Amino acid sequence: MCNGPSLNEVNIPSLFEHDVIGMNGAYRFYEKENCWPKYFGCFDTRVTENHEQNFISLINTSPIERFFLLKKISLSPKLTTLQLNGGIGDFSTNFETFGYGGNTGANCCQVGICLGYKKIILLGADCHYMEVVDGAKVDGNALIMDHTPTTNPNYFFAQYQQKGDQYNYPQAGRFHIPAWKALSRFAHKVGVDIVNCSQSSRLECFRRSRLKYELK
Repeated sequence: MCNGPSLNEVNIPSLFEHDVIGMNGAYRFYEKENCWPKYFGCFDTRVTENHEQNFISLINTSPIERFFLLKKISLSPKLTTLQLNGGIGDFSTNFETFGYGGNTGANCCQVGICLGYKKIILLGADCHYMEVVDGAKVDGNALIMDHTPTTNPNYFFAQYQQKGDQYNYPQAGRFHIPAWKALSRFAHKVGVDIVNCSQSSRLECFRRSRLKYELK
């Protein structure tokens, strides 16, 4: 479950009846709606450090069963701390040689593969990023939210990014599209079916379908 606006095409709370991997700032939605994924991942160092205290709180208090992060922020057995290996688009079937991936969404699919899932339904991986949204200002080589926007074209709810959040430029052409294409090739090689059920997604490298058919 990536965080693009196409998520609003589906009944989001109903997704959590299934094994969901959520990610990054979407925890704000989980808290607000009191609906929780089974797994949670963040593979962006800047985002992890910016949300570290909130992630610790999630580990300690939420019903999420397992967390996958790049930094050991807790001694809880629920947390798996991973090291990225290789370059953009490198993937693995086990956590010991976990690949660099290229973006959190692709890496969360890699988590699913490492956990042994043979079918992954991809939602919210739209790749229609606006590089600098309303409320953002340049912070060195990255961005910081100067205020919370009333709308956010990059995400499925407006409060995904809030005042004070620090994050990297999306750079879909550099970090997202190539990684997803590489993941498609890797999944085919290892016998994992990844199906893109977001109708407005830019990604054409996966089998396309509609969610209602795939959940059957």
